[in-house]
Amino acid sequence: MKKLFTLTVCVMLLGVAGSAFAIIDWAGNVWPPDGQDVVPTGPVDVYAQVYKGGVTDAPGQGADITALLYYTTDIAVKTSTPMGYNTDIGSNDEYTAQVPQAALPGASWVDVEILFTDMTDGTDYVVGPLRYNVIDVLPNDVTVRFTLCMSGMETLGLPCVIGSADEIGAWGTGVNMAATATPELYTVDVIFLAGNNPSFEYKFKKDGCTTWEGTANRPVTLPTDGTTLVELAPDSWEFLPITCGLGNTLEEDKVLCFQVCMDGVENSGVVCTVGNIPELTNWGTGAVADPIGGGLYQTCLVFEAGTAIPLNIEYKFKKDNCETWEGVPNRLIVLDNSLAAETTLTHTWDDGPGVCEPVAVEEASWGTIKGMYR
Repeated sequence: MKKLFTLTVCVMLLGVAGSAFAIIDWAGNVWPPDGQDVVPTGPVDVYAQVYKGGVTDAPGQGADITALLYYTTDIAVKTSTPMGYNTDIGSNDEYTAQVPQAALPGASWVDVEILFTDMTDGTDYVVGPLRYNVIDVLPNDVTVRFTLCMSGMETLGLPCVIGSADEIGAWGTGVNMAATATPELYTVDVIFLAGNNPSFEYKFKKDGCTTWEGTANRPVTLPTDGTTLVELAPDSWEFLPITCGLGNTLEEDKVLCFQVCMDGVENSGVVCTVGNIPELTNWGTGAVADPIGGGLYQTCLVFEAGTAIPLNIEYKFKKDNCETWEGVPNRLIVLDNSLAAETTLTHTWDDGPGVCEPVAVEEASWGTIKGMYR
């Protein structure tokens, strides 16, 4: 009887182990991502990945895994279609299927879910739902005029515009711009075709279309009311203050003071303010912050009337003789005419706890401050 009991337990354990091995470990990496805009003039290609140890990490399609794509819209019931194996992505298998174009006209959104099934034990892994926004398409061709001012940045060859739309290279090969009679100013007209997505993103490359901007993409949504020409506001390289006779300037002197409270923070030396402008050493060693009492340090800068704006100033602080960086993301202040004549930006080190009070000093005029920090 004891032997029979032992055999039964072994069989049960083997059954549990086999079931655990069969279960899909993970699925995801769906493309398009949740919230993506889609157009009703063609199908939506949907991709999703699945991983099962010892199965999908081998070359080719992993055995005994199936996938279904479920889709529904605000005007139609849920429908399913099989997904086919597409390719290997690392240790994952990628599957794909389409939401048919016929399901999209008249809808404002489409929701998708992906059901992966492990046929060895019938277990499922569901991804989603994800929602795509069905948007209007361009009813006619639209000519878009791009204008770029290099704002003092050298370019060894013509710059180009490049972006997510096919008309500007789909992030592949950009469209070269032409020089104008104004030094450093370039322009190009690009025709965006009827039936395409009116929303796209773009940026610029210089040096004969080889060197990318390092800044964020610029988003655009073209009108769908029959407009045929859109002239985008002039851009500047890397969002520098725009010159070329196009930009605005400060109407009066502006004083910016950057303060950091070091209360409770270990520090072995000088504190600095560092940032993306020459006055803050272009992310170099940093500008020394003066102690103004109670663990509070300050760097003040004066921007004179006539300075080109808007100027996006990114900054943070360094301690220990300007060697140890804060770990927080860059902070941002936009210098323009909307700022007060005197602006103080106060932070704690790494945005942590801490309270600092400046030592009481004889009040000085901002004219004196300007004189000190010019």
